Amino acid sequence: MCWQPILLTAVILPLLDAPYLYLNKNLYLAATKEISGRGYTTRYYSAVLVYLALALGIAVLAVPNIRTSSWNTLALDSMKWGGILGLVAYATFDFTMHFMFDDWTLQIAVQDTVWGGVLCSLAAGIVAVIMSKM
Repeated sequence: MCWQPILLTAVILPLLDAPYLYLNKNLYLAATKEISGRGYTTRYYSAVLVYLALALGIAVLAVPNIRTSSWNTLALDSMKWGGILGLVAYATFDFTMHFMFDDWTLQIAVQDTVWGGVLCSLAAGIVAVIMSKM
């Protein structure tokens, strides 16, 4: 297994995720406060581990299956392979949280799960294009 797509994906994911997290920080902060009685604790090493785990999944399971012969196939394959991986990963977290905590609302679970699919689709497609040029 080549480390380049994993490292590249690990760099791209937080860059793509940052605007979403910034725009939705109050939503997540309010839910976290309701659940725990206080704001969330920022543990950056945990964020690094999450992005590395997602990067490994995208680089190993999605990117090798993405054809870059045309924009059409690139988009469809990115949505199929990266999107499904993102939906599964984010849905596992979000709907477990929704199951356990009243304040992790269905809206948050659905919104975050959809974002996971979009994020992983975009990351997989970008990495596939870059790797095809190397």
